Amino acid sequence: MKLGKLAWGLVAAVLVTGCGAAGTVAPEFKSKRQGARITDVRHGYSVALPAGGYGARRNLTPKLVDPSEILSVATYPLRYKRRALCRISGCPTPALNGFRATDVLISIQERVHARTPTKDVAIDLERREANPRAGPASCTRARVAWYAFEAFAEAGRSLYVLVVMGKRAPARARADLKRVLGSLRFSPRDGAARFLNAVG
Repeated sequence: MKLGKLAWGLVAAVLVTGCGAAGTVAPEFKSKRQGARITDVRHGYSVALPAGGYGARRNLTPKLVDPSEILSVATYPLRYKRRALCRISGCPTPALNGFRATDVLISIQERVHARTPTKDVAIDLERREANPRAGPASCTRARVAWYAFEAFAEAGRSLYVLVVMGKRAPARARADLKRVLGSLRFSPRDGAARFLNAVG
């Protein structure tokens, strides 16, 4: 898909709703090759991961129903934590317990019962300040430079992208973020696939 303008200027904090909480341990996979393409037939997407990138094989926010998480990738191992010691308040993000100031997290979510979009809407990130009151001892303030939670659409699907950027994320990680978002491809969902996603 074509990327829209990535707005790298910092803007005032904006609250978004929705938050995951509990679930099972999610095993991760790690990309060993630059540009390794991962295809998920059930959820109808493919994405190219940078070398060393981690992807969760299972939903890390299982209580988040609509939108529902279909993909999470990061520069660190993604593991489910029953008690999220570090998170962005009001934001549907997997636990940031393992998130370091050098890391980047990307999560893709899909509306299950949304009206079918009639045209594609490109990803256009708008940076927001992480809530300094989120988590014990303001862990996000120490680690997170900014986050973005934006709606987009492709192949008749209503989607969201969540990005969390670490304060000391290297230039390579920022470049990888653009490449990962630019590599996302989605296929249209039929009724059966949408039903499986809703109950899965």
